[in-house]
Amino acid sequence: MWYRRIRRTAAPGAGARGARARGVRALAAGYVLAALGLAAGPAPGALAAPAERTPTAVASPATDAMAHTVTLVTGERVTLGADGSVVVAPRRPGAAADYVTRRLDNDVFVIPLTALPYLGRTLDPALFNVSALAEAGVTTTPVRVEAKGGATAPRSGPAFGAALAKQVGAEAAEGSVGDRPLFGGVTSVVPAVATAGGRAAARPHAGADRARADHARADHSVADQTVKVTVLGTDGKPLPGTTPFALANVDDATRYSEPSLEAVDGEAKAEVPAGRYSAMVSAPTFDGAGESTGVRMATAEFTVPEGAAGTDVVLDLRKATERVTFSTPRPAEEHQLILHYLRDDTKGEVAVNGGVGVSSGAPVYVQPSSRPVTTGDLRFNVYTHRKAPADAATPYSYDLKLANPAGVIAKNQHYKVSGRQLATVRTNYHSDMPGRAQEVARLMYLPYESSGEALSEPFKTPARRIEYVGGSAGASYHDWLKAGERRFVSEKQTLRPGRTTTVDWLRGPLAPGFTEPASRGAAEDGTWYCAACRKGDALTFSPATVVDSAGHHALAFPSDITSSHFAVVSGDTTLYEGDGVSGGVLTVPPGKAPYTVVYDQTRTNGEFHQSLTTHTEWTFSSGHSGAQTVPDNWTCVSEAGEYDGPAECSALPVVVPHYRLDAALDGTSPAGDDHLVVAFGHAPGVAAAPAVTRARVEVSFDGGERWTTAAVTALGKGRFRADWTTPPPAAGRDASLRVTGTDAAGNGVTQTVQSAFTVTPTRA
Repeated sequence: MWYRRIRRTAAPGAGARGARARGVRALAAGYVLAALGLAAGPAPGALAAPAERTPTAVASPATDAMAHTVTLVTGERVTLGADGSVVVAPRRPGAAADYVTRRLDNDVFVIPLTALPYLGRTLDPALFNVSALAEAGVTTTPVRVEAKGGATAPRSGPAFGAALAKQVGAEAAEGSVGDRPLFGGVTSVVPAVATAGGRAAARPHAGADRARADHARADHSVADQTVKVTVLGTDGKPLPGTTPFALANVDDATRYSEPSLEAVDGEAKAEVPAGRYSAMVSAPTFDGAGESTGVRMATAEFTVPEGAAGTDVVLDLRKATERVTFSTPRPAEEHQLILHYLRDDTKGEVAVNGGVGVSSGAPVYVQPSSRPVTTGDLRFNVYTHRKAPADAATPYSYDLKLANPAGVIAKNQHYKVSGRQLATVRTNYHSDMPGRAQEVARLMYLPYESSGEALSEPFKTPARRIEYVGGSAGASYHDWLKAGERRFVSEKQTLRPGRTTTVDWLRGPLAPGFTEPASRGAAEDGTWYCAACRKGDALTFSPATVVDSAGHHALAFPSDITSSHFAVVSGDTTLYEGDGVSGGVLTVPPGKAPYTVVYDQTRTNGEFHQSLTTHTEWTFSSGHSGAQTVPDNWTCVSEAGEYDGPAECSALPVVVPHYRLDAALDGTSPAGDDHLVVAFGHAPGVAAAPAVTRARVEVSFDGGERWTTAAVTALGKGRFRADWTTPPPAAGRDASLRVTGTDAAGNGVTQTVQSAFTVTPTRA
């Protein structure tokens, strides 16, 4: 047995398909399929079929399934996207989710403000390395505790976070936070888990960059110099307790970069090579309940001379004088505020990458620049999510992402936003379970950012609201929705001020399908992994397991798919058939042949009532692909089992239905005359797609025992309207749909969705 890891040719942008690789087994002979795993499970091994050619190990394409949610030891739920994007939800409804982030190489740390004073002392920083925890596959952080005097720690999760906040509040009332053991005697809390390869979840350090710096020291090309850093509080005295801060060489960050050094009672020392440096600290204050009463961010730019006896540096929180505030066209209350501080070295590589996020409404102050940086670059921006007052007739919100001028933190941190800077999104949140608790987050990006952050906002559905979105030039965004324990995302959108759009979330029926780039050809700044393509004789077929009517698709962690069956047939030969998979990559003969792909899926989810069982059959023809039809920034899986460029990659002519069901926000439709509009297209990347010329729609009111054929009218451009009459006795029952579409070349799809909508009594 041997394993092959998929080679990644380019880092994906926020809207790209996922980026982490999985190994697969190569069998002795025959067609080889590496099937996509469901939920959090590993990918099943390659499966064999009749032998006709030399076997090739082919890996399944990475998907958005690689997003993962971890509950921190303090109870916050962090969802980490494949591109490093972060969504943070508080430990309990109504609580604050105040945190700092640290990013270095492939590691992302999310550290609650209440944990900062104990970081590196009682609390191991590895507890908050969400990248390592996700890689280890954990969903709730397990811990190992050391204590004295019979002390114990609360259970990992919300109880731990609440107890920590209580201690922070008590210590804050006495004027110093972080000096004592936790919970009356706990001296150490570390993660009780190791990541892949057996390594423990690492504390935040420079990783490979620091290793290169160590190598540089080993060959004596540089000499260490002592730097003493003093962190002063707002009273001008050394800040008591433990305060993490970042320090990096901005001539060349590979020489020295530490995102989380620790100042104990306001002082720290570091041994660094000579050169120019940048330091940044974010420090909170707390009230008696352990909630943040304010956060201040201070910075310092300085030079460490060669051969100096020592260099003294001061990070002075008194210089953080500018409070970040906003004004909007309509009154709005701050729900969350996120700062992003990005300091690059002279080579354009990241030296310091951190942020602060607060949802408590606590004031946040920053230190304005006295002059632009002259070594490397500095980028500073702010994001805010703001909500209408509770008494607003129609709920509305603002999402704003605004940049400071390059090289500085502006002296004026009040951001006044006008209507002409805003796009208007009229959003409908559908829910087939009225009163379902959901969370929503909007991750926004500026052109120089490869990942985003957001705090989730809880609300009840179904609901309608107006969402105003604004940002600096080049801003883009994608949205994230949590319904029950199921997570859905949109593809990346370009912000277009002045435009008004209507968006539906979770409008049914929810069914397997293929996601599409938000713009033609996919985002120009990212890589799109083709889910229905052929490269040479490697045939990839990897649908998203759940897609709503607007193209929002489900992330696979956690999964609610309790059973599935996937089969690929060509003529009279079954090339692959198996349970527990939803797609994969198949090495097939070069000659053009007909293919049928069948996928059955059943979900079990108490937060959803409709669309839990589906059956889909796709039929199409395919032969050896020696030509490219997909855009240049797409990636396809080759016969060697590697992600490769778009050369010789052509999209499969797979027909895809897009539904527009005439149902209410709660998924109900009254008995009597009813209709559905279905638009048939093809999977992304198909060149000169044949027109869909035939459609058939059937409705069942008894769970699929009997079907009524709807009257279908062609509306043009692949759109069809289906009309039927729902009998009054069907009231109180669920109705199922079966839709068939066929294009002029004979490619087609038939999709059956059980309990697609619920019938209510005829309107009076």
